[in-house]
Parts: sequence; structure tokens; C-alpha cells
Amino acid sequence: MSHDPPVPRLKEATPEVAERLTHGRDPSPEQRAQREGRTVKAASEFAHGGGALRPLNPDWDALVLRSLAAGDFAAVDGRSNEWFVAEGGHSAPEVRTWIAAYAALAAAGPYTVRSSYYRAIPEWLAGFATTTAVPLDGAA
Repeated sequence: MSHDPPVPRLKEATPEVAERLTHGRDPSPEQRAQREGRTVKAASEFAHGGGALRPLNPDWDALVLRSLAAGDFAAVDGRSNEWFVAEGGHSAPEVRTWIAAYAALAAAGPYTVRSSYYRAIPEWLAGFATTTAVPLDGAA
């Protein structure tokens, strides 16, 4: 759900990082360890109220989960990437995969959400959610 991890962004990347982002260069074990160390440090700072990362947005996460559970795709579908980033952080456009999955389920007919769990977990730099949705009896 909402999250704004310390990952490189193409618009702000150095030429070397832009090359890696666009051409998929695998990091060396040393580079990977350095990146993991920076992420762990950023998560610790974030969990303790520090750092420059955008705060989690449980209200936005709840809006998305409620909209999907209700089949109210208009509340989230068609929104710009800028809206997703402003509300949920730079990695929140990933939530579009949730929208796609629920839209595919809805295309098969009515559904119900049997379980839903949400928790903001600053130590993981993310709002974390799981849901279980199934077609209603007789659908699909």
C-alpha cells in the first residue's frame, strides 16, 4: 500500500544509475550489500520518526481497500500516477496491480471480500495489506 522507499528515481538519477534502471544491470554482491545497508538504515530512521521519506498514509490505504472491497473502481481507477505518488508515496503506483486483480475478479461477476488485514509498518517502510476476495455463489 502506501510506501516511499529509498530507491533511485529515473528523473533524479545520475547517468550511471539511469543506465542501471533502464538496462537492468545486476549489481555486484558488494553493491547489493551497500544498497541493502542503506535501506536498512533508512528503515530504522523512518521507524524512529527520522529521515526524509514520505510518511505512510493509512487513510489513503483504507480508501483503496474500501474502494476495492465495494467494487467502487471509480474512486481509484483512472487516477494519475501523480495522485498515487502524492497520496501513497513514490512506489504506490504498484497499487494498480491490486486494481487490476479486483477488476478481473469483478469482470467474472459479483464478489465478496472474506478477509482483510491492514497494518502500517514503518520498520518495513510500508503500509501492509492482504485481502481475500471470492466470487459470490453462482458467479463465474
